[in-house]
Amino acid sequence: MKGHFDDTPYTFGGERTMKLFKKLKQLSLRSRLMIAVIFCILFPWIITYFVSNYLTKDPLEELAVNQAIRSLSLIEMNLKHVLDEVMYTSNYIKFDSSFNQVMRQHQTIDPSSPQAQQEIVLNFIEISNHLSTITDIMSPTFLTILYNNDLYYMNYSLSEFHPLDFYKEPWFDELKSLSYYQTLWIGVHPTYIQSDQDSNPYLISFGNYLRQATRYDAYLIISVREKQIRSLLENHQQDLSSEFYLTDHHGKVYSSADETMITQTLPYDVNSKEYDIVERNGKNYFLVSHPVSYSDWRLVSLVPYQETIGNINSMTRITITTQGALLLLFLIGLIVLVRELTKPLIELYEVTKYVEQGDLSRRAKLSGDNDISKLGFSFNEMLDTVEDMVDQVRLREQEKRTAELEMLQAQINPHFLFNTLNAIRLQIKLNGDPKSAQLIHALSSLLRMTVNRNNPFIRIEEELEIIENYTKLMNFRHQHDIGLTIDIELNAREIEVPRFFLQPIVENAIIRGYNEKKGSIVIHASIVGHKVLKLELTDDGIGMSEETLLKLKDKIYHSQLSTQSKKQHSFNGIGIQNVYQRMKLIYGDQFIMELDSKENIGTSYTFYIPIEKG
Repeated sequence: MKGHFDDTPYTFGGERTMKLFKKLKQLSLRSRLMIAVIFCILFPWIITYFVSNYLTKDPLEELAVNQAIRSLSLIEMNLKHVLDEVMYTSNYIKFDSSFNQVMRQHQTIDPSSPQAQQEIVLNFIEISNHLSTITDIMSPTFLTILYNNDLYYMNYSLSEFHPLDFYKEPWFDELKSLSYYQTLWIGVHPTYIQSDQDSNPYLISFGNYLRQATRYDAYLIISVREKQIRSLLENHQQDLSSEFYLTDHHGKVYSSADETMITQTLPYDVNSKEYDIVERNGKNYFLVSHPVSYSDWRLVSLVPYQETIGNINSMTRITITTQGALLLLFLIGLIVLVRELTKPLIELYEVTKYVEQGDLSRRAKLSGDNDISKLGFSFNEMLDTVEDMVDQVRLREQEKRTAELEMLQAQINPHFLFNTLNAIRLQIKLNGDPKSAQLIHALSSLLRMTVNRNNPFIRIEEELEIIENYTKLMNFRHQHDIGLTIDIELNAREIEVPRFFLQPIVENAIIRGYNEKKGSIVIHASIVGHKVLKLELTDDGIGMSEETLLKLKDKIYHSQLSTQSKKQHSFNGIGIQNVYQRMKLIYGDQFIMELDSKENIGTSYTFYIPIEKG
């Protein structure tokens, strides 16, 4: 099986190659020259074009990707500074012993005691004093510490947002399940600071679970304005006309210069280590992704493909296109030159087509003293010689045809005449009735038409009259009762046909078709299309099987004309085959004879005879 599959492509390719070469060989010389010119000029140019594009494509793409990676690295460095501040704040709150002492004091406050409000305010001030050392130097950040006993600390006004509302957030359950050293990267969400909703609609938040030695634990929530990170992306996006995004590992946008894209999900795989070429808004972009420190977030760059490498590619295309235009002009000039040089050959080809169709009078009209003109002169001389030879052959064929017709018409079977005359003699001797007179009249008419050979053609009306007399004699001779019906249209009566061409058909129908039983023969003559005489002869005799019919057709249509064998008993020795051959000699391919027969139903003959106009 392996060998079979290995050989199949080779064989298939070989067959296609052979077919292509055969088609090329069938083309004219002019066509082959033009194809060769086009191939030799355009093919190298096309190869150069594609090779140039192919060789420059990868380096240009690599250059664009490296540039995008450098930009993302710079953005990540600036973003890392923001995240470092967040992580520093988180670590300070987690691990600073003095601050943790303040937090434990805050957790021990009983909210239901009369001094609770005073203790909360004092502790709030103490926490603020501890955090002021880091919050004063950090970028604008919202800080919330939420205790299990519903106490809280925040660096924003309670009128902006109530910290206990964090319990309602969908991510809070996940925050409670964290370990002490884990950070929940909450991501982007609408701002909870009411005064910022118009100017800074989004925040990016982080959460920690602060487990304490006391029975109360705390939760730390740090939020930074999304606009702060957006400014980092915009600085690079303005320089490179690219699009930069901060996303999670699923592609959800946390920050973007296009504010409408925030919270939406990019329809691409942002976790790939390799670059991709993606489609966005009907254009191709390089997609480059870079991881963000501390988290599973990604910085994503979408660099316009065409804008990045299009300029260099455009210069290459302009150069190659200019070369192509010059080659095209050169190609047009070569094609015109080839057409002019091959015009004499086309003229010779046109003449040969007319000669092939039988018109030997056409000659090549060439002038000059070049090789092709000399060939044209020799070709014309050859046609003159061929035309003379064809005329001589045609004259000899005409003489041969006349001799064959004379020979065919002269083949009269004397036994028929003797048998018929003996039968008439006996009939007269025994009966002496008027029927004998009719038979003698029919015989005399038949003999008169046989002896008179001045014209090999007679009117169809006269031919059918012969058939009528012949049928009477055959009925008398063989004691048949065959009825003859003749239907000839008025406009067909004067059409001339070869003498005695129907007699062998009728004889065959009577002798071989009825076997001494009653029957009828119907003959219908009409003109079809003003150019063809259609003659139909139908009998209701025994017919023949399909196999016998096929053998008879093969014998009639494909066998050569021969002399009659002794077993053929027709009036003038001409069988059905000889009738067909005789009509072919006279009319050529314009004559058509159709034969059909069905066993126990009958046989039909249809003749299509061209009308000769004098």
